[in-house]
Amino acid sequence: MTISPLSAGLGSSADLLERLRCVDLPTLGHLLEEGFVSSAVRQLGQRRRMVGTAVTLALDAPDATAVNRALVELNPGEVLVVDMGGNHTHAPIGAVTVAAARARGAAGIVVDGVVTDVEALRDAHSGLPVYARGTSCLTTKRLDGRRERRQVPVHIGGVRVTPGDFVLGDANGVIALPASSLAVVVHQAELSDAAEPELLRRIRAGEDLRTLLHVD
Repeated sequence: MTISPLSAGLGSSADLLERLRCVDLPTLGHLLEEGFVSSAVRQLGQRRRMVGTAVTLALDAPDATAVNRALVELNPGEVLVVDMGGNHTHAPIGAVTVAAARARGAAGIVVDGVVTDVEALRDAHSGLPVYARGTSCLTTKRLDGRRERRQVPVHIGGVRVTPGDFVLGDANGVIALPASSLAVVVHQAELSDAAEPELLRRIRAGEDLRTLLHVD
């Protein structure tokens, strides 16, 4: 039987999420190769860290009803991840939907597509961290709510996201991975972050870069 890093004594999922809130996300880029969402999906909502667990929605039509159903079932700390099935013209998220997600305690929203009402998404009182490919005035419509799949694996910016995966975001981009993948590198990331201020100080002080940077 394979034992996951979490069950092997690296702490609970809640503990891991708290640790990841303090890790510089580009540091994870030094340690991992998978889980990095395309840079085309960028920060368009509130400019703060996003850390949470994925709730997925795959839309087969630009259906606002399906989005609303997913919103009302969000739990605190969850990130709504919306796969638009290649539709990069209809915006499923705007002022009302992001306010609803915030009211449910969501940690953020990631859309492989476009969003609207971008100023409202950034609002300190009603917005959230939101990531998408761009903006549009064309929105989803109130359809029958039947052409959607919830809590299934989806693909966002080239990354497969499964319900329950950890979703992390900052101004640099989005990372989505199972907790077990992040658990095995979080300590190394913490050590790297702790060492970086001293390294930067020594560079600014004019020390020989050949003694400070890996060049061999």
